[in-house]
Amino acid sequence: MLETQLKQARQVLEDNWNGSFTQTSPSHSSLQLNWDAGFIAIGNAHFNMDRAEAELRHLFSAQWSNGLLPHAVFGEKKDGTCFPGPDFWQAERSPHAPQSVPASGITAPPVFGFVLWRIYEIAQDEKRARAFLQEMYPQVLAFHRYLYNFRDPLEEGLVYICHPWEGVIANSPSWAGALKRMNITTVATPLYDSKDMPTAMETALYKDAPEDYSRCIDLISLFRSLDYDSGAIYEQSPFLIQDPLFNGVLAWSNECLIQIGGLLGEDVSEVIEWDELTKYSINEKMWDEARGMYNAFDLRNNELIHVHTSSGLMPLIGDVPTQDQAEKILKTLESPMFGGKRNDLYNCPAYSLLAKDIDYQGFWRGSVWINLNWLLFHGLQRYEMYEMAERIRQDSLELLSGRGFCDYFDPRKGVSQPTTHEAPRSSCSAALCIDLLASN
Repeated sequence: MLETQLKQARQVLEDNWNGSFTQTSPSHSSLQLNWDAGFIAIGNAHFNMDRAEAELRHLFSAQWSNGLLPHAVFGEKKDGTCFPGPDFWQAERSPHAPQSVPASGITAPPVFGFVLWRIYEIAQDEKRARAFLQEMYPQVLAFHRYLYNFRDPLEEGLVYICHPWEGVIANSPSWAGALKRMNITTVATPLYDSKDMPTAMETALYKDAPEDYSRCIDLISLFRSLDYDSGAIYEQSPFLIQDPLFNGVLAWSNECLIQIGGLLGEDVSEVIEWDELTKYSINEKMWDEARGMYNAFDLRNNELIHVHTSSGLMPLIGDVPTQDQAEKILKTLESPMFGGKRNDLYNCPAYSLLAKDIDYQGFWRGSVWINLNWLLFHGLQRYEMYEMAERIRQDSLELLSGRGFCDYFDPRKGVSQPTTHEAPRSSCSAALCIDLLASN
């Protein structure tokens, strides 16, 4: 049965390969997503190292001269399946953006430190693997340097996101308060040109709060009007949030850059300083002792965001918590808040089960996501919490086997079919399925 699942997952990646990169799903043939690309490269590395390397090379071809790595890179074909597209972003207005590679003007969590290390661990050809590390290390290092130089104005080691999509968890309840404080200048989504209409997924994503979609578009319009100048965005953006998921990912990737740099004989003192400061500040600023998890921090309004999502568990992956804090996080995961020990639910819902507005099929408002489960699995393993780690791995594989290679799932075990807007041929989930099977 596991062999069948592995074969099916590999076929998804094969089917979604477009000659240059692996599209996120069959319906997004011209779009490469930053976050997804890292996980897809890991999956491909298990059986097709050429594709794993090509995936990252294509993505990094869009890296800006200041180090920013766009959250989306667009293929040559303009098929209208994704809004906003390159004509709306106009990222080339920035003097740092490459003029020949169409991409967005925002970034995504910096997964590529640990992605490179995982690919190196998987590789069979040591010489080739080391050469690829040598090639990619300076580019990943430049991305981290961008984050610390342009996204950490307080020099505390905590990077901010300036758009909900940078945090990946697009419609997370964590962003609701900051978004609601924004004025809406885009009157209504239906007033966009027909060619610029949002996709079905975007419509579903914001079905309960279409005004938040308009606010997300407004933020892009603001950044575009500022020619994506980081200093001006920091001064004017109403949305500036330090996210525990983003910074937890950063901590793990810092660690892996230190390992890679050491392997290559590079001076890693700069990265060590970043790593130590980031871990210290996550604990000092974001830790919630009462709830046993981390909170996001709203820089614009100078306040912690007391909304309980699984992002608050993710600093585990970066070895951020002390052992005592990690034990409290495990208790939170097992508590009614996330239902980690319930037999009628799959682990781990992205939003607190105790929330009044829990939505089991609402993307980041209560669904289970394979990419977050993969991160949580690795985080728990770091603290030798093997029983819960294995439970999350098995739950993920069971969901993928029973409901298809979807991005996200209703966590209730009584639901046998994917929800309406799930993509059953998700490259990211297929790739992580391959890696989870190999982690047995």
